[in-house]
Amino acid sequence: MDSLSFRAILILAGAYLLCFAVFATQGVPVAEGSERIESTFVASLAAGAYALTSLAAIVFARAVLGLFIDFSRPVAFFRALAGVTDPFIALFAPLTPGFLVPPMRPFYAAFCLYFIKMLIFGGFGAPPPWVFILLALG
Repeated sequence: MDSLSFRAILILAGAYLLCFAVFATQGVPVAEGSERIESTFVASLAAGAYALTSLAAIVFARAVLGLFIDFSRPVAFFRALAGVTDPFIALFAPLTPGFLVPPMRPFYAAFCLYFIKMLIFGGFGAPPPWVFILLALG
């Protein structure tokens, strides 16, 4: 594993720990008028979902900006955004199809991050796919 991929895993772990710290101390936000959920298990699930979704959104934003802006410019914002997102593009580089042109590779990395989030945590009110497998086996 190269250093950029390792950095992506460190960024993902840091985002997860930051989300978990917030949700474990403040409770998991729920609909207005309801009480906050004060469970560490639910906080860990919510932290994983929030961390993967936010990182996928950041990589997607970089992909959209990359269509219009050259990231080799010496602007601090572009350098910081590239520093956060390049590790995720490198992490999914072995899985990226060869026919994708370089400006489209960040879109693929964002898709992979969001797809992993959907597989592990589910989405849109639906449970993740592994829940159905457990229900079928049980």
